[in-house]
Amino acid sequence: MLKKRAIKPEALEELQEEPESTPSLRNTVIKVIAALFSGVFLFQAAFGVWEVQYARGLYIFFALLLTFLSNPRRKKEDRDNLAYNIVDGVLIALSMVVIGYFIFFFEQFTLSAGIPLSTLQLSLGALAIGLVLEASRRTVGLPLVIIAVVFLLYAHFGNYMPGPLFHRGYSINRIISVMYTSTEGIFGPVVFTFSTFIFLFIIFGAFLSASGAGTFFIDLARAAVGRFTGGAAQSAVVSSWMIGSVIGSSTANTAITGSITIPMMINRGYRRHVAAAVEAVVSIGGQFMPPIMGAAAFLMAAFIGIPYLEVARAALIPALLFFLSMVFMVYLEARRYGLRGIPKTELPPLRGVLAKGWYYFVPITIIIVVMARGFSPALAGFWSIVASFVISWFKKDTRMTPKRLFDALASGGRNSLSMATTAGTVGILIAAIALPGLGLRVSSIIVDISGGSLPIALILVMAASFVLGMGMNVTSAYLILVTMTAPALVDLGIPLITAHFFVFWTSQLSVITPPVALSSYVAASIAKADVWKTGWYSLRMGLAIYYIPIMFVFIPSLLWMGTPFNIFWAFLTTLVGVLAFSSVMQGYLFVKNEWYDNVLLGLASLTLVLTPVWTDFIGAGMLVFIIIWQKQREKVKSKRALNVQSA
Repeated sequence: MLKKRAIKPEALEELQEEPESTPSLRNTVIKVIAALFSGVFLFQAAFGVWEVQYARGLYIFFALLLTFLSNPRRKKEDRDNLAYNIVDGVLIALSMVVIGYFIFFFEQFTLSAGIPLSTLQLSLGALAIGLVLEASRRTVGLPLVIIAVVFLLYAHFGNYMPGPLFHRGYSINRIISVMYTSTEGIFGPVVFTFSTFIFLFIIFGAFLSASGAGTFFIDLARAAVGRFTGGAAQSAVVSSWMIGSVIGSSTANTAITGSITIPMMINRGYRRHVAAAVEAVVSIGGQFMPPIMGAAAFLMAAFIGIPYLEVARAALIPALLFFLSMVFMVYLEARRYGLRGIPKTELPPLRGVLAKGWYYFVPITIIIVVMARGFSPALAGFWSIVASFVISWFKKDTRMTPKRLFDALASGGRNSLSMATTAGTVGILIAAIALPGLGLRVSSIIVDISGGSLPIALILVMAASFVLGMGMNVTSAYLILVTMTAPALVDLGIPLITAHFFVFWTSQLSVITPPVALSSYVAASIAKADVWKTGWYSLRMGLAIYYIPIMFVFIPSLLWMGTPFNIFWAFLTTLVGVLAFSSVMQGYLFVKNEWYDNVLLGLASLTLVLTPVWTDFIGAGMLVFIIIWQKQREKVKSKRALNVQSA
């Protein structure tokens, strides 16, 4: 049995409190620095962005300092080891030196661009790269670090590479200059985006949680859908939707909501691995669902150069398809095994829940309204944080006293560590890809291998997404993949926003697909379920993540492109098609599916999602036939059961 302690996914770092064995003084210092980290960038949001060297330099500095102090990757028994503390002290001192040098000599770097670095600058640059990679290793693990190192080596040794991967190779001096002394690499656009507004939404999540919103959203989900068939699992779907949209991290969402919803599902009769799989899969959907969607969606808006609300609008229909598919699969699972809803006596009244917590929607509404009026995401994040602080005073037990305010700031700083170190490492990686033009080369390879066939190119990108996404959070995977594969899709005629969305969705394939399946493993540890059973059942339930991206590539209306009627018709027909496919995956509709049921349902699903309108009517006709046929068999089954009981 895989123990919870053994799981080290990227977002669990966001939830870790300082272990009890940590010396109280060290713990206090960590909290003070984390709170200062949040406070500094809240100040920037309120009064305007600083000059590039200060904003980006301080962001990386706080990330390194907190990582080497809190050190989430260290074994618990080694935390008090003097040798480890000395090493961390040296790393902290080196971080101060390299970041301080960048900040104070940035103007000199700008004026001397193109001139080879001095020995001192070369040494400090190499140290900076090493420190960022080590911090990333401690917070998000080895996969991202290994990939970054591979691409750094490729930038230097490209003249030894074969065929289309060949390039002239860049000197170590040139590589370090790009990574350390420019506004690319470590201090590049990724860090700018994270430091100016993504960090604010992480702080917002901490403030909203401190104000009691997490309990409210879970109670709201239970009150709204708990009484229906499979109500415990339906509550998990809805609560993960609401909380996940704010958190934007699948593994963090799994750990937060799963600690409540998984035991609830098991108590209502769900098998352990099924309960774990349901939570793991629906937790992924939170980062696809507007209004917040996590860091990757903000980065998408910045890369494409469109307002964030356009990204959120385009994301809405695919996200709804995903969650409605999950609701239907959970319903079919419950019907198949006779799992009823939660008794009304065990559920809070919906009106009562809303009456006591309606104001928790205010901060989220502020985000939407502020951005809809054309203001920056940073300003929206700032005022949503202020609103979260204000609403905390509506209840005595959630009021943010100075101590609770300090704890919320510290939590925001700590929760951002994996994102902050990711930003620096991905900055290195993207610069290493861009320097020799590797992104265009990989795109060219994809186009060549596919022979210009879009379906084959999509399969190749999905395969690359699965492999490169292993062990990474959505932000890292998306940034790497979009740099290397999106140009190929655009070359094959896919609109830029569609290419980005395809990569955004497929970057999460490995999160629920064995052998990595981080969210599934987190859920399995909570449920005390078999890891492999959970992983494979998660894949079965989450297959929508595989086929929905392909659907919106061929049906642009699903990304809100076209006339209102075309958008509505595309949503309606693809929804019915997705639900039909969900029945195939569960092997059940009104009765257990026979092989011919699955064949007909599969064909109906396929024809409903094809572009020609006439195929929709064929699919609908097949579906009506299957429903009538299964309802007849259900009546026969019920009649036999009654005869057995009467006998």
